Amino acid sequence: MRNRLWSVYLSLLNMQYGVSVLRHRYLKERRRLWELLLLTVTLIPFGVIMFRFFWSMAEMLFVGGLGLGQPHVALVYGAVMASLITLFFGFLSVLSAFYFSTDLELLVTLPLSSTEILLVKFAVVLTGKYAINLLILLPFWLRYGILAKAGVGYVISAVLVFLLLPVIPLLIASVIMVLLMRVVNLSRHRDKLTLIGGLLVVGLSIGFQVWLSTNVGEGDPQQMLELLLSQTEGLVRAVGRVFPTAIWAARAMAQAHTLQGWLNFGLLAGASLLGLGALMFIGKRVFLASILQGFEASKGSAGKRRAKGTVKSRPVLGTLSLLEVRLFLRDPNYALNGLVGYVMFPILFAVSLFTQEFTGSPLELLATLELPSMFIFGVIVLYVTAMVAMSMIPSTTFSREGKYLWFVRSLPLKLEEVILSRALAAAGVNLVGCLVGVLPMAYLARWQWGSVLLGVLLGALLSLVWAVSLILWDLRRPMLDWVNPIRAVKSNLNAVVGLAASMVLVGALGVISFRLSQGSSAWLVPVLLGLVGLALAAVNYYVLQRFGRKQWRQIEGGM
Repeated sequence: MRNRLWSVYLSLLNMQYGVSVLRHRYLKERRRLWELLLLTVTLIPFGVIMFRFFWSMAEMLFVGGLGLGQPHVALVYGAVMASLITLFFGFLSVLSAFYFSTDLELLVTLPLSSTEILLVKFAVVLTGKYAINLLILLPFWLRYGILAKAGVGYVISAVLVFLLLPVIPLLIASVIMVLLMRVVNLSRHRDKLTLIGGLLVVGLSIGFQVWLSTNVGEGDPQQMLELLLSQTEGLVRAVGRVFPTAIWAARAMAQAHTLQGWLNFGLLAGASLLGLGALMFIGKRVFLASILQGFEASKGSAGKRRAKGTVKSRPVLGTLSLLEVRLFLRDPNYALNGLVGYVMFPILFAVSLFTQEFTGSPLELLATLELPSMFIFGVIVLYVTAMVAMSMIPSTTFSREGKYLWFVRSLPLKLEEVILSRALAAAGVNLVGCLVGVLPMAYLARWQWGSVLLGVLLGALLSLVWAVSLILWDLRRPMLDWVNPIRAVKSNLNAVVGLAASMVLVGALGVISFRLSQGSSAWLVPVLLGLVGLALAAVNYYVLQRFGRKQWRQIEGGM
């Protein structure tokens, strides 16, 4: 059984991350090597910046903790950060891999039990989390080891802890999602309930993390300091209570040369095994039933919709835009990845208000600052423009079609109609999502409503033009060969390039707008943003006429 599960794991890992496809494309055929160069140029500077940031943070925490006799607080902090990030992104990864990947229909036909399928799927998702954890933990642990002059035992313990650390937060996400999907699959509104439940889970996880972070040091600072000094490892416990398993991990590494350190490692390993056993116990009873019932619910609901459908004459652009929105929201993988950015501000507001942490928070600072009206206008315009790329709706619009792109190609539609309708859909979702964050911020910060409304209006127009640019970028070479639907969004180079280009555009316009809004030339801010929108529209028209149709035909030929 071990060899069988290992073979299935390697196959799923290959399909999940497209290892064979990438190796064949870049190493054998040597095609599209510019993508490797672009990723290298983009990721290496980012990796260096993050490494230096975490390296400096580890040194600061080590030195600060050393004064209290608790230098391993640096290890705790790094472990907490890695655990929280694993928990947050684990919800999205588990949902996609466990319930919406296209390999499920094949897996359920193999001589594998539901427990074995769940175990292999969990291992594939866990493997992907190690790369993220490595970026965070390597500078933390390396700097601590150098400063503490750690020995071989520290290195051995670090390797073992690294393998176990993301297990428990990912198990928490997995158990919640398995139970959630068992409930929503009982309803014919499976997709809607999955989206709502997923957003609630992500929102609660963010709110819980923010609440814990803000309450680590609540109360009188003098009493808090006395408490930290009076208790053994008081500082370590205060930081580690956000994620208690981080304390075991830190002690296992810091005390790797003693029996106490290995006892803490035993606690971490034992908790991981117990959590894995709980997931297998729950999954054995509900996992396979959820998958099979999900297949049946999708087919049944589709049949009912066809039976009740009526033919109506509607405008082409409106119909196509509405269809694009519905298809995007119907797949929880796409909807959760695209919409999670819009709920960040409302969640932060809610946590601040319900926990009565408004005093001394950034919200209070915004309320006290008297910002120029043109500055507020420019910030809102650029926020709306940036978020259309953050949603990743336009930059993955053709990629998300996958093997079904032929259906769009077979419709009697002009390419201009297809692109404009998808841009309208992306801009519409973006506008609603941005209003959810902008309106509470404007109310709490007491911004002038005239500047807010004008900013939203121009932001909607500029985001529409920018959405067309991102769609044309995805049209250039869409990612169609995916198995797990989340890869069409999170592993899509078009989305990465779109985000990077958006940050450059918004950053440059933000700097210029800020300088203009400080003097008598503030009226030039809307002029500047309007001219940029017109310039982008002209570039989009040229690209569409010069290259768009050719790319559309090449996609058809490649299918």
